[in-house]
Amino acid sequence: MSKPLFLRCVSCGNEQAYKPLLPTICTKCKSSWVEAHYDYSAFKRELLSGFTGRPFNIWRYREVLPVERPVNVDFNSIGGTPLRLSTRYAQGLQCDQLYIKDERPGPTNSFKDRQAAISVAAMLEEGIQEVVIASTGNAAVAYAAACAQAGIKLWVFMTSMVPAEKIREVALFGAEVIKVSGTYDQAKQVAAEFALRRNLLLDRGARSLPARESMKTIAYEIVGQLHWRYPD
Repeated sequence: MSKPLFLRCVSCGNEQAYKPLLPTICTKCKSSWVEAHYDYSAFKRELLSGFTGRPFNIWRYREVLPVERPVNVDFNSIGGTPLRLSTRYAQGLQCDQLYIKDERPGPTNSFKDRQAAISVAAMLEEGIQEVVIASTGNAAVAYAAACAQAGIKLWVFMTSMVPAEKIREVALFGAEVIKVSGTYDQAKQVAAEFALRRNLLLDRGARSLPARESMKTIAYEIVGQLHWRYPD
């Protein structure tokens, strides 16, 4: 596995060092359009070899994920989801071939399992033992499952609009659930204030690099499943 060599701002071209778990923002122009750059030569060698001997899961692409060492928990059931050919919807959308990437086989039946796995793996690498998130549902369940496996205490702030089933599922994984009467933005604000008071890590979802990079694995898988063709 390999951490990014550097980060480059798409807006102004500024290059800066990667700092794990912090919001990915350009230090020069404050743009959030910052991309990670890895040792792509190492990744290319594995790509051309067909990833020989590697299982079809999220760690198949470890050279381009921001985690340096293998984690000591089992996240191997995440990723490697099927690409299904759909005949039912293809005609209505005027597509000759319509494929659906089915993320339901993951541990909590959501693509958020990828985000939780890479983010929690990065937390373990940095020695984080307690974390705070705000969520509307799926991310909370995914993080609760991953944190339970990793032994990380999780505080989840959710609005009262979240279905009771989701809240119950999060609690069953052992996370501390705090319901906020208000909007999701208000729940995020309360979560941020709570994390600041307790000096805890606030996981900012897609604003953090591990979460953002995890989602790219969906694209890598799709291209591979289409025999190295990219979709429309």
